[in-house]
Amino acid sequence: METIELSGIIGLIAIACLATNFIVGFIIWRNIQIKLPYKLTFLGLHKFTGYSAAIAIVLHVVLIPLDPKSKFTWADLLLPLWTEHQPYANTFGALALYIIAIVVISSYFKEKLKLKLWRTLHYLSYFAAVPLIVHSIWTDPKLEDRPIDWFDAEKAFVLLCCLLITALSFYRFLIVRKNTSK
Repeated sequence: METIELSGIIGLIAIACLATNFIVGFIIWRNIQIKLPYKLTFLGLHKFTGYSAAIAIVLHVVLIPLDPKSKFTWADLLLPLWTEHQPYANTFGALALYIIAIVVISSYFKEKLKLKLWRTLHYLSYFAAVPLIVHSIWTDPKLEDRPIDWFDAEKAFVLLCCLLITALSFYRFLIVRKNTSK
């Protein structure tokens, strides 16, 4: 297995973790009562899926320059706008990474932050969904600059996760907007 292929698989794991994180966050927000086995809690599951997504994203990114065919440098990871392959798609990915990093780091320091500041930073996860979706759909996982294959099973999985994240985000903000306009 090539390193770039492994990076793509880990990217799929990352988006699955993020979609699961959105679902669990939605369950917590709506206070939906579901009994979990053992001593699992939805908050614990939310933290687990969030940190798992963050680790998978970091692995996804770090593996790319290790593959010589990618022609990525370590500097390209920070600002991929001038990369040889898919510069715009990868810039969207970098933007999503930066926003998600803010959310993860602020969550780690939640106890030391004021609740209002932490909540505002945590809401950035909804805005990270936009560049994440663009990156996930637009990127050719083999970095061969091929057009989007809408019938590829991996791309269909990505689309399903992105649709789920988008639907939950819209629902969340429509409900909040509806409740604040009363």
